[in-house]
Amino acid sequence: MAIRLYLGCSSGTHIQHQEMMERYGPLEEWEPSDKYVIGQVYGKDIQQYDAMAVPYADDTVDTIYNSHLLEHLPHVVVPATLKHWHDKLKPGGELIINVPDLEWLCVQTLRYCRGEAIESQHYNKLWGEEGLLHGFYGSQSHAGEYHKSGYTKDTLQALLAAAGFVDIDVQQVVEAHDMGVLLATCRKHERR
Repeated sequence: MAIRLYLGCSSGTHIQHQEMMERYGPLEEWEPSDKYVIGQVYGKDIQQYDAMAVPYADDTVDTIYNSHLLEHLPHVVVPATLKHWHDKLKPGGELIINVPDLEWLCVQTLRYCRGEAIESQHYNKLWGEEGLLHGFYGSQSHAGEYHKSGYTKDTLQALLAAAGFVDIDVQQVVEAHDMGVLLATCRKHERR
């Protein structure tokens, strides 16, 4: 059976995650994990381990998916974390990352400050849970809800390439949270 990891799953089920995950395999094949959350996602127990220390041998994981996780890691450990995920993947294995788009957040914040319309119904103010600052800094509701790094299309692509990933595709999209995000897909090079 394929090993598919949903790192930083949080609690509850989110339709955008389910749709993305099902592109790669049935939900039953996914192992949800989160360092800070206890419970179940998609009827499976959440495994509690740190995304920077995935407990699988190198070259054994088929797919790693994470959404709104990478920005919670200190920027100084991001290169090593991406390399760690690369090492865990099988040759040809795929990584999917969804993170807030720092460029989108900056543009929307400047629009807000100028009194212009923001390109979001959900993030339509500066402060609070539905505020643009939430995209920059996280909800800060507990230790795992602080943003410690940020990404533009170019910086995320460069970090993935430096970690050894190939076939890197970083798209700027608006996701179900009505927020501009970067959706990156890439894979580990297949051995010859």
